[in-house]
Amino acid sequence: MKLKIVDVSELVPPEPMTVIINALARLKQGDCLLVTHRQQPFPLYEKLLQAGWAYHCQIHDNKNISLFIYRQIDLLLFEHHFDGKNFQ
Repeated sequence: MKLKIVDVSELVPPEPMTVIINALARLKQGDCLLVTHRQQPFPLYEKLLQAGWAYHCQIHDNKNISLFIYRQIDLLLFEHHFDGKNFQ
């Protein structure tokens, strides 16, 4: 599983969601998108689940999170490679 990284922490809405969705459209099967953001993108979560994506969020502080997004069918692959690791 390869990790693709996007940083949307300096963007203003709705740019973060647009960048994330575009990055997911290019994500290869079996890869994971790591998003650096300043807050949890709650409106995005339901859209991800409905489209077959899963996510894992690490909250580092009030203005810094790491959001991992991967295909639901790749859950075991994600857990094997990244679960439990801190990406700050």
